[in-house]
This record gives sequence, C-alpha cells and structure tokens, in this order.
Amino acid sequence: TSLFERLDLQLSDARREQLFAYLDITGDGRIDQKEFEDGWDFLVEAAIEEAADSLGISDARIAIALIALVLWLSFLFTFIFLAIQGWFSEGSFESTVQSLFICVSGGMTKALRKKTSGESSQSLTETINAIMKDSTATAAAKAA
Repeated sequence: TSLFERLDLQLSDARREQLFAYLDITGDGRIDQKEFEDGWDFLVEAAIEEAADSLGISDARIAIALIALVLWLSFLFTFIFLAIQGWFSEGSFESTVQSLFICVSGGMTKALRKKTSGESSQSLTETINAIMKDSTATAAAKAA
C-alpha cells in the first residue's frame, strides 16, 4: 500500500487491495517495474472511477441527465415551432398558440426573474416599521 501513498492516491482500503491484487501478477506480494507499467492504465482508470464515485457521479445519473436534457430540448423546439407556425397563420388554433406563447413567456419571466426587496412582503413590512419608528422618534424629539 505504500505505492498508493507515494502516488498520493486517495483510495479506499478495499480499492487499494483490489488494485494491488490486479497489479501483482506474480503473486509474490511485491509490484516490480514491469507489473507497474503494465497496470498503469488500470490504475489511472481506477483513480478516475474513485474520484467520480466520491463526487456522486455515476453512469446512471449521467444517462438520466442526458435523457432529461433531450426531453427538455424537444419540448422547447416543439413549442417554438408551434409558436412560429401560429404567429404567421390566422385561425382559431393559431390564436390559441399565440395566447399560450404569451402566457408561458410571462409566467417564465415572472418565475425566473429575481424579486427586488420592495416586492417581498417581509421586506416591505420591515421598511414600513423602520420608517414608522424613525418618524415616531423624530416627532418625540420635536415635542421635547
């Protein structure tokens, strides 16, 4: 295991044992230069897998993310093409598509835009309370 410490590979003990068993072809408990050179690609691959596992990246998660991305893009392009078709045609379906496009655009804009401090009810209440305290303190100072 000192080989892994010298290479500063952050591997679990089970993974170290597995790699050592793979690299020690002769089974003498030592890894010579030829065994090390022959197993270098496997060692690099194992280090990459270990790093990916520690980050929570797996083949399944990558596949799910890609499928979700493809679905999202297909919905987006379908919506855009329907909107373009509806925009340049004149009929009840086209008018419905135009209305839907405007509604979705407005909803997405509202949902994705960052709210200002004045739009937050809590922030607005805090601002009003601060103004009231300040005006009360000013009125009390003038009365005294």
